[in-house]
Amino acid sequence: MEETKGFGDLNREVIETGKCTLCGGCVATCSLLDYGYLSIDMRKERPEIIENHLCPPNCGYCYYQCPGVEGPELREGLEEIYEVVSKDEEIRNACQDGGVVTTLLAYALADAVAEGCITVVDTGDWKPEVQVAMDKASVIKSAGSKYTPAATLTGIPEAIMNYGLWSVALVGTPCQMAGYEKMLVVGRSRHNAHNFASTLRLRIGLFCQGVYSYEKLMKDFLERKQGIAINEITKLDIKDDLFHVYAGEKELLCVAINEIESYKRESCKICKDFSGLFSDISVGNVGSPAGTSTVIVHTDFGKEVLEYALERGFIEAKPIDKSGADLIHRLMKEKKEAAEKERMKKKEQASK
Repeated sequence: MEETKGFGDLNREVIETGKCTLCGGCVATCSLLDYGYLSIDMRKERPEIIENHLCPPNCGYCYYQCPGVEGPELREGLEEIYEVVSKDEEIRNACQDGGVVTTLLAYALADAVAEGCITVVDTGDWKPEVQVAMDKASVIKSAGSKYTPAATLTGIPEAIMNYGLWSVALVGTPCQMAGYEKMLVVGRSRHNAHNFASTLRLRIGLFCQGVYSYEKLMKDFLERKQGIAINEITKLDIKDDLFHVYAGEKELLCVAINEIESYKRESCKICKDFSGLFSDISVGNVGSPAGTSTVIVHTDFGKEVLEYALERGFIEAKPIDKSGADLIHRLMKEKKEAAEKERMKKKEQASK
């Protein structure tokens, strides 16, 4: 009988080899199982086991639910693409690119789709932190793009165990959506701790070309090399292959994204998913005019949520034009091909 693998194996095979996406799924599962032996060290940007603790015998869920060990299987779904804008003026004024993610969360709370929303908020110095938002003001607080990592799935046990929520929406990057899918597939039939599989109702993915190490991008590149005080930055944006840094209306920096490629997390270089294929709905700022967002519906439930948000007057939507759809498909293809090339490169290096 094969010995059950655990966190030590996860560390050797995934974390130490640069495959860890920092989705937080291993820590979330350990917490849901009421062990709580794992935590995220955000300075090192990695999961760790608490000192002097050992994994329980024959557990291994942190290992087997990790998409870095084996990715989840993608089931055939929808692909309906829309150009969408929020009709909520307060949200539009606070958000980037149409405020659609924030508005969909506001709708989910208002229509009892979810009691709370797992999002990421800037707690100062552009350090993202996972939060459970349960009202519109808290959702708005999480608006805006973040380009450094947060272990978003750790918000699941927080929402269930600390807040006692029975219905939750999750916003995250494609790797986090894949992390939750694997967590769901492995855990639903085997332990379903704290009934987590029934609690997470809505998954909203974010288009993503990759995230960057906080220490490398924010501290080394922006603060030390560019001389930009982090506390002066009010907005970061990546658009048209350019990285923009703003202080209010003033642009502090604009560089080609290939100039910051070396600061990207290693796991992002082998990620094939641009659009969040394991989400119900995914949202991004490419393919649609400025001030609007592109929304891709992936599931029947995602379609239902979008239609109800439209019917209730939260958003305006129309099918995206062909040029926008073509651009998205091109970016999806390019990211997949780049990831496959990088994986092959790493495989060849490992065999030497």
